[in-house]
Amino acid sequence: MSDHSGNSGTSHSPTTSGSETPRRNFVVEGATVVISLIVGVVPFAAGLLSFLDPLFRKNQTPSKHTKGEQGGKTEMVRICSLEALPPNGPPQRFPVITDQFDAWNFTAQQPIGSVYLQRISDSEVRVFNTTCPHAGCSVSCDGQAFHCPCHNSSFELNGSKRVSESGRENPSPRALDTLEHTIESGDVLVHYQNFYPGREEKKPKA
Repeated sequence: MSDHSGNSGTSHSPTTSGSETPRRNFVVEGATVVISLIVGVVPFAAGLLSFLDPLFRKNQTPSKHTKGEQGGKTEMVRICSLEALPPNGPPQRFPVITDQFDAWNFTAQQPIGSVYLQRISDSEVRVFNTTCPHAGCSVSCDGQAFHCPCHNSSFELNGSKRVSESGRENPSPRALDTLEHTIESGDVLVHYQNFYPGREEKKPKA
């Protein structure tokens, strides 16, 4: 009689399915790809946000500085004291110095242009941009009139176009560009702007 007890008492381990190993490898590879993307994308996104942040946030002036040119708009800038201008004296040229911003940097007290100031009474001042409205050259003043060295444009002390004594046509399309200003606490403050040359209308540059 055959003895089957040996075979019947032996346990058999279940056979591993051939599809489980590829599936496990796929999951591991997928997780590796995801982790690699996270490791690479997160620093890139953080750097991109840091790079673009100045373009989307409003410039903020450091507390120890006053506001000047910000976002293309220039606020009132102090030019000089009223006492620095003798009543009924000739026009005087002053630099316009203020804080400047770009998307990333703040630079304090930088020259952005110049103006002519003339005190015509105890509390009244004329203010002109020093740029000629004809072609953008800088005008000079001899105390009697303003003159452009580029194309012989000339202007009266009140800024109006001057009629040439030689009969030559004044090439400037308009009078000198006046600037908004005010006098506060004995100081002359000016809203400095540049305007497009070569046009009859006085149009501020953006």
